[in-house]
Amino acid sequence: MTCDWTARRPSTRRKGISMSMSRSGLAGAALVVGALAASALAQPDIGGTPLHTEEDFFTGNDLWGMNVWSYVYDATTDLPAGFVLEADEMLFAYLLDAEDTKPVSIDAFSIGNPNVLPILSVGFASTITPPGYDGGLREDPYVYGYSGSAQATIFTYTGDFSDPFSTLDPEEWSLVWYIAQSPTWSLGSATASGAGISDNQFVPVPDIPAPGAAALLAIAAACSGAHRRRR
Repeated sequence: MTCDWTARRPSTRRKGISMSMSRSGLAGAALVVGALAASALAQPDIGGTPLHTEEDFFTGNDLWGMNVWSYVYDATTDLPAGFVLEADEMLFAYLLDAEDTKPVSIDAFSIGNPNVLPILSVGFASTITPPGYDGGLREDPYVYGYSGSAQATIFTYTGDFSDPFSTLDPEEWSLVWYIAQSPTWSLGSATASGAGISDNQFVPVPDIPAPGAAALLAIAAACSGAHRRRR
């Protein structure tokens, strides 16, 4: 699969709005209050009913940090507004939330495709703002797409020389996604980078079933087809 890059940059900047979601609990609180503060960090809602969600944290030598909230959907689930999937497709969405206590911006985020499954489309969501997030602090990637040579979906926040603020700065967030032709998902490597420092963590990626599971799926599909023919 060849590299498919698309340059996008909104014409109106969204910097300078003071409100942003708080990402820390109250210091010095009692344990029960700390538990309540932790519960406030529940997975942000981007719509639909995902099959799986999780939170991972990327960091670059204490210069930058980023929470990544992952969402996995298939055609059997309710989807976020604006998305449609075919029966053999899955939507992978990632909410990138730059840590506001770090001084350095984030340049890029990429997700591996170890099974080299078809990546059908790549983009960012400009119409979804999770509750508690400030739409004025949303940063969209400048360049994004799937690289066949790297076997990765890549979202880049640098390259717009007319806009020195195109990086994902502290306090900013971004909602990116891709659709893969995949029967299931597993954990695979993802990379975030800033100031020349990279960090790798594991996030949901497209997968193929194990041989036994694939056989069961084939038998189920055959039985379903036979049942439809008898009706």
